Parts: sequence; C-alpha cells; structure tokens
Amino acid sequence: MLLRKTIYVTLILCAFWTADGKSQANEGSRQHPDSLQQSEASLLDLRVRGMGFFRNSEFRNSLAIGTSMAGASLEPVLEFRPEARTTLSAGVHLLKYAGRDNFDRVLPVIRYQYKPSERFTLIFGTLYGSATHRLPEPVFDFEQSLINDYENGIQLLLNFPSFKSDIWVYWEQFIKAGDPFQEMFTAGMNSSIVFYDSPNLQLSTPLITLFRHQGGEIDSTDLPASTRLNLVQGFRADFTFGKRFFRSAWANFLWMEFTEVNPGGHVTIPYGHGTWCQAGVKTSLGNLEAGYWRGVNFIAPHGMPLYQSVSQKTGQLTEPERRMITMRYELDQQLTPYLRLLLRLEPYYDLNSNRIDHIWTACLAVDGSFFLARRRRSR
Repeated sequence: MLLRKTIYVTLILCAFWTADGKSQANEGSRQHPDSLQQSEASLLDLRVRGMGFFRNSEFRNSLAIGTSMAGASLEPVLEFRPEARTTLSAGVHLLKYAGRDNFDRVLPVIRYQYKPSERFTLIFGTLYGSATHRLPEPVFDFEQSLINDYENGIQLLLNFPSFKSDIWVYWEQFIKAGDPFQEMFTAGMNSSIVFYDSPNLQLSTPLITLFRHQGGEIDSTDLPASTRLNLVQGFRADFTFGKRFFRSAWANFLWMEFTEVNPGGHVTIPYGHGTWCQAGVKTSLGNLEAGYWRGVNFIAPHGMPLYQSVSQKTGQLTEPERRMITMRYELDQQLTPYLRLLLRLEPYYDLNSNRIDHIWTACLAVDGSFFLARRRRSR
C-alpha cells in the first residue's frame, strides 16, 4: 500500500511539468474565479454571490441524520484591481436560516489573488472553496456547499490544456497556546489529466488527495492527534452528441481509499476502501445519472454520510460493508445572466436493507459582477 501511494504522489508531481493538450470541459461552479470574465481596464467591481435554498433529507437508516433546511446566503465583495494580474477583495459572507431571527454566520471575506496568466492563479485568504473543488460525493457532501460555503487558507489553481488542478489548505480551527481545543485543517488536491481528446470523445483520469488533520502541540487538551487521508483515482469518459435532446453522456470508475495516518489505541478503523461506478446523460430536460457504490470500512471526514461505514448518529462502526444504488436527476437552468435555478432529486437504494433514502434540493443562485470604476490609462 505504501509503494502504491508513493507511485501515486510521484505521478502527480510529474504531471505538473508534463501536462499539455486540450482541457476537460469545466463543469461549472458558481464561485469559480473565471466564471465571470473581467475587463483588464476594470479598477473596482462589486461581485455579488449567494443563493436561496431548500433541502430535505429523508433517511430511514442507522447511518445518517435526516434534516430539512431552508435559508439564504449572500456574499457581496468589492474587488480592487490596481493592475491586471492583481485582485484585492474585501466583503462579508452572510448565512441565515428561515425560521430564525438572527444570522447564523456573519464572516469577513478577505482575498489576495495573483494571476500572471490563464494557467496560474494563487490565492491567500478566503478561498474559492466548497463545491468549486469538484469533489465526488463520497468524500464531499453537497450539503456543505449550501451551509458551509466559506473557507480560508491558501489555494493554487493550475489550468493547462490537458491538466487542471485545484490545490488548497483550508484552515478550519486556529489555536493559540493553552487553547482548550485542537487545531484542524484540511489539505486537498483535485487534478484531472486528459490523455485523449477529440470532438466527440474525451478520456481523462482524476487524481484526488484529501488530508484532514486534528491535533496540535500547544493546546491544553489530552486528545490524541488524528490525520485521516482519502485518496481517489480512476477513469472518466465523456461523449459529446451535439443533438438537441441528447447533448452528452459520461461514465466513470473511481477507486477510493481511507487511511488513518496516526494509528493508535484510539483508532478502531485504520484502513478502508470503496468503489463507485457511474454513468450519466445530459439532455435538454435535465441530467440523469446512476451508479453503484461498495464501501468496506470507508470513512471520509467531509463525505456524504450514506457512503460511510461509521454512523453519523453514534460515531461507531455500524456497517462495515456498504452497498448502494445511487441515482440523481438534476435540472440546472440559467434563468437570467445573474440567476440560476438548480433542482436535484437523489434516491439511494440500500442493497443491505432493501430501503430507499432520498434527498431533494431546490436552489436559486445569484452570481454577478457590477462595474464601479475604470483604471486610468498610463500616459
């Protein structure tokens, strides 16, 4: 296993230097830095992001907690560009649940961004995080993009013709000497290497690494350190039809691993793995996909609870082997230049218990940039 991981990391590092060719289609995120093209002459803009959402989870199992949530988030940010490569941003991130009088979150947005070319973007401060990382559901719960769409740390975005990568460190909990809690951070990388590209077919391989560390040397707790590692690798094929109704299709196979890097007496599951086979089609009436999941002692700290072997309710190992049929219908419609409607229905058929759990989500998202001032031309 150690040899396989060493080879895996070596291939990733080599890819930084060798990738070239065509890129995989960007499957869009509402907060990606390039989702809105800015004029090089723009000095000051107001960027407004946010969404209203309703999400209902109906679970009848011992693993996940069913919830119903309605609310809205808003993130107005001023973006200042003293020159074309540099963007300084400041604003506020707001989150409020329906049925509560006060804001659940009022957090500052501070971002320093350096983009010397289309292939390289460096970010310090508030990240383009959450759903922008484009992680698969077993290692990232889509629900977090609704209620926890706020990350701070360091991020590097690489955008080569046949290689894209998102590398980040998300600092979740900073500690000072004597604090009665541990530090927490997540380090991740999501890369895609395209090794074949034609007008109707694209073949690629994803390489994903996620570290979740909890520990520290200056806190006052006696809690043991924990570093959980998830590795994802696989194969993806994208087919383009160009028809009015059937627009495209895709299929992928993902192999996922879990490892506790700091094993000890407190660790009950040191290693686990999972496989996820999926296929989907994009039509003019929405997107359909289906898949098969099998996990053995699989754990992912940020993952969707239904894919885990450990119960979200008790924290204990509940189902060492998980087998599910996953399904999803998604309608993603751009209503206006600034508003986007997202509807999702997600049934999950548990092959162990012969039960169906389901989630449905409705979102109305806004993402717009408004010009405020133009940069003066140098004489």
